[in-house]
Amino acid sequence: MLRQILHVDMDAFFVSVEELEDPSLKGKAVIVGGDPDGRGVVAAASYEARKFGIHSAQPLRTARRLCPHAIFLRGHHEKYREYSEKIYRIFSEFTPVVEMVSIDEAYLDLTGCERLHGSAFRVADGLIRKVKGRTGLNCSVGVSTSHLVSKIASDQAKPHGMLYVLPGYEAKFLAPLPVRRMPGIGKVTEPELGQLGMTMIGDLQNFGFDALKRRFGKYGEWLYTKSQGQDIDAYAYQEEAKSISHETTYDKDTADLEEIERTLSYLAQLVARRLRDSGLFARTVGLKLRYSDFRTITRDVTLGEPTHLDSVIFENVLQLLESNWNRRLKVRLLGVRASNLEKAVFQLNLLEAPQKQKLDRILDAADKVRRRFGFDAVRLARSLEPGSIPPKGGKGGKEDR
Repeated sequence: MLRQILHVDMDAFFVSVEELEDPSLKGKAVIVGGDPDGRGVVAAASYEARKFGIHSAQPLRTARRLCPHAIFLRGHHEKYREYSEKIYRIFSEFTPVVEMVSIDEAYLDLTGCERLHGSAFRVADGLIRKVKGRTGLNCSVGVSTSHLVSKIASDQAKPHGMLYVLPGYEAKFLAPLPVRRMPGIGKVTEPELGQLGMTMIGDLQNFGFDALKRRFGKYGEWLYTKSQGQDIDAYAYQEEAKSISHETTYDKDTADLEEIERTLSYLAQLVARRLRDSGLFARTVGLKLRYSDFRTITRDVTLGEPTHLDSVIFENVLQLLESNWNRRLKVRLLGVRASNLEKAVFQLNLLEAPQKQKLDRILDAADKVRRRFGFDAVRLARSLEPGSIPPKGGKGGKEDR
């Protein structure tokens, strides 16, 4: 049976939701992220703002310099989640196999759904229309026989377009595109390939499987397979991470212990979730601490047994903080890292095994919700702002449910 994978990417999702709530923003340069005088980064930008070189993860101060007339918004993440839930329900009407890879992006496996909905091309057209009709939001869609090609196709179709790569034309579609468009090729690999004369994906195809394998080993097999537009989950090489880390820079330097602990809890959850998604356990966890004067310290602790649990990572980095933080100095940046990673399942202490297995089940359920509605849909209370949890018995709306 021919695989049919559809990739949906909402167009400027955060900004589009803000425009629905406030139509006066339409047609203007809008940037979601926070205070342009702070240290935050751009979360989303309207297409009008992008014309000035604004892009996601760019420092807000840089964005303001490039586009001083832009409208800067802090954003309303609860509202974004509500819209994400709406579009998920629409996606589920077309196929039961929906993978939300972020709050505004999803893969739909349409394989075997032709009798219900017709061709994949027809499904994609109907999905775009239904999302627009029910939510007022635009999306872009790519359709092909693989996740890789469909993702690249949806990006090519932006904004508010659809691109269907016919079966058998995957390699031809990819050939004229720069190698950096292929997921997994970044700032380190691209120059190395360029030195060998491979700047376009077609160059990888022409270099050949055997030559790439001789030059790069298993990674070469990975490059060639993807250059043909094929997914590699079944057998090909995936470089294992040596460490997993997350860090954040405060808008304003802080010495507030409660704020610092909330941040560490949130970062520990991010790291632990990625460990579980990768099927990995960390034997070492670490803390990165940068003071207001830019002095930076890093500290690690090796655990008695490897872990992928949020609470274990958090408690250990908290101990590292208590042992190493000079409280006379304000903190500018915090980071949490997991290293010495391994896939082997370790032997649980027989007395603790039931509790750990129960916690694993709870975290697995939480991760499923996060994959569907975004990471912030489920968070440990320790990482929440004061007042964000409604009082017991009170009417807190969605949070109570």
